[in-house]
Amino acid sequence: MSDILFRAFSDPTRRRALRLLSRRALCVCDLTTALRLPQPTVSRHLGALQRAGLVRVERRGKWRHYALTERADKIGKGLIACLASEADTHGDLKRLGDQPRRTCR
Repeated sequence: MSDILFRAFSDPTRRRALRLLSRRALCVCDLTTALRLPQPTVSRHLGALQRAGLVRVERRGKWRHYALTERADKIGKGLIACLASEADTHGDLKRLGDQPRRTCR
């Protein structure tokens, strides 16, 4: 299981998404805006995070909201905690904070 976990953390886009999800649950539309990536790309990365057991999905009508899971092992929790210390070099957190609340909530 740790192999898939480390592969999930090896991608910069997935780390960026995890950092945003560590703040709150988000729908794909929020993540595409904050990450400045197309929806299929974001969905593919979220799928990888879900397979690694880091992200859970909840359907709300036609929208899917993603949130961090409660990881049972110390490695996953420690790696997610390390993301908080990474610099926001892409401005993702600012874009997430600047965007208006959407009707998908």
